[in-house]
Amino acid sequence: MMIAPLFVPADRPDRFAKAAESGADAIIVDLEDAVPPARKDEARGNLGILQSLPVPAFVRVNAEGTLWHEDDLAALVRLNIGMVCVPKVESAGHLDALLSRLGAGARLLAQIETAAGVSQVQAIAGHRAVTQLAFGPADFFLDLGIGASAEMASHVLCILALASRTAGIAAPLDGPCFSVSDQDLLARECANAASAGAKGKLCIHPAQISGVFSHFLPSDEELDWARRVSEADRDGGVCLIDGRMIDAPIVARAKAMLETKARRRGVMPLRQAP
Repeated sequence: MMIAPLFVPADRPDRFAKAAESGADAIIVDLEDAVPPARKDEARGNLGILQSLPVPAFVRVNAEGTLWHEDDLAALVRLNIGMVCVPKVESAGHLDALLSRLGAGARLLAQIETAAGVSQVQAIAGHRAVTQLAFGPADFFLDLGIGASAEMASHVLCILALASRTAGIAAPLDGPCFSVSDQDLLARECANAASAGAKGKLCIHPAQISGVFSHFLPSDEELDWARRVSEADRDGGVCLIDGRMIDAPIVARAKAMLETKARRRGVMPLRQAP
């Protein structure tokens, strides 16, 4: 499960190592929106660097139906890159077509960015290669023909969270905060996303990473509570902690907090696709 992956433009190889050392738990090297059409070919030529980076590195390809999609896939196959961020996913069949090119071992971060994608999200989340979903708010609101809406974003994230849980994959990532220097806005967006079931947020600038982790990782106080609850769970019965009744679902939540912290420390590997 990723919490704070960082986008980096594929035509800026000088930033790859810096992005990998930024504290992000993964990077997404972007061939799509971050690269102008005249630089797409040059950007693909930089992908060979990725295998030497110390963090997981996904490549976001250009969407199916664009002029660059097939060339992107050919580059991934040639370089044996199987960690792919797929924009504007609208069906499981779309992902089957990708796997036929990339191989059965590919791991996909599926971006849900259209109404059609939301309508098919259960099948997308259940696809064997998908390890996590991510919301794409800018394209989604463009597709609907409306301005940005926190209420609508929360609604979509709820749908993505339920589909992810039903499919047994990691909870979804919220889309990025586009005001890179506004930490208050980032905090509000993280809080809204967390309340809708997201467990992380895409980052477009290194300055956002620590803020995302602070909202989606348990605090020191929460971890202390989780340890005490876990230690008090001797026989699976009901007990009291800080005057509050602790039963099996609360114990499970406490243990999940501890596992999330362990994963961030590198004790647990990034989840593999089944």
